Amino acid sequence: MKKYLLFFGLITLALMLAACSGEKSSGTAGKKDGGVVEINFGGGFATEEPIWLFEADPSLAKNLGKTYKLNLSQFRANADRLNAYQADQINGGTLGQGAAILSSSQGVEMKVVAVVSKDTPDVGFNSAFMTLKDSEINDIKDLKGKTIGLSDFKSPTDMWVRSALRSAGLDPDKDVKYAITPIPAMTEAVKSKKIDLGMFPQPFGAAAEESGEFKTIFTSKTGVPFDEDFLVMFLHPDFIKENKQAVKDFLADYANIVKYYHENGPEARQKIIDKTKKVQADPEIYVNMTDNNRSAYINRDGWEKVQDLMLKDKWIEKKINLDDLIDTSLLPSE
Repeated sequence: MKKYLLFFGLITLALMLAACSGEKSSGTAGKKDGGVVEINFGGGFATEEPIWLFEADPSLAKNLGKTYKLNLSQFRANADRLNAYQADQINGGTLGQGAAILSSSQGVEMKVVAVVSKDTPDVGFNSAFMTLKDSEINDIKDLKGKTIGLSDFKSPTDMWVRSALRSAGLDPDKDVKYAITPIPAMTEAVKSKKIDLGMFPQPFGAAAEESGEFKTIFTSKTGVPFDEDFLVMFLHPDFIKENKQAVKDFLADYANIVKYYHENGPEARQKIIDKTKKVQADPEIYVNMTDNNRSAYINRDGWEKVQDLMLKDKWIEKKINLDDLIDTSLLPSE
């Protein structure tokens, strides 16, 4: 149980720091010369290709540099990003769906405004949980007593693992151990046997399959067989209120970029390889990989189901009002 208190501790610390400063963290940013709003945005290290395209091909974002400027920074995990957010260092960023619900239940003010990546049964890539090909692990039941790598506690990875273990009759709190492992380090952690099973999103999943050294034991959809907005974009409510047109212009550009990426995946990924340093994978594997389902638009039904799972795991004590968390009014119509 102690390991699950880490996330709450970090959130509480950030809230205390904000309170002690004597100022309410507003998430607002000043305007540059000419009225261009700076959006300080915190992302991660995987699955964020539509966001990376703002840097790789700015021509895809017609409003970029006119009404807003996008400053991108990267964080290892949800807690790091939320601490920066509460300290008013960023105006928003990416966050796991469950982490957004959890944060809101803990009193963190935010609005989920768009989706970065979905995890949909039988559509696109579903994150794979892999072990070494010659491992004695051949089934979920074989994981009893083993160590599983998680990118973060109370994250989509955590939910997928716990639900898959339950589907095989294992107790996720008693039958396995966990080790926090950054996504870029997951491959080497499995190979060196620091962990027995790791989570492989793209492009790490494609690279692992290409190597022939790994085998998949289950996927993100094994225990959670419904459509998830598993990685989302959030912004501070005050920032939205004070910079509404710039936010709408940003999200209009974002929706167009997601559509472009969905329709032109290999070409878009080649641009990311050519113009950024975001990808730590073999370029040929990365460009030609099968990607997750992509849409900027929120699936409300999936949020209800994820919240039910979180209640079951006692990550939250009671349901939140999802209407207070989700704002679908800022994206252009589909």
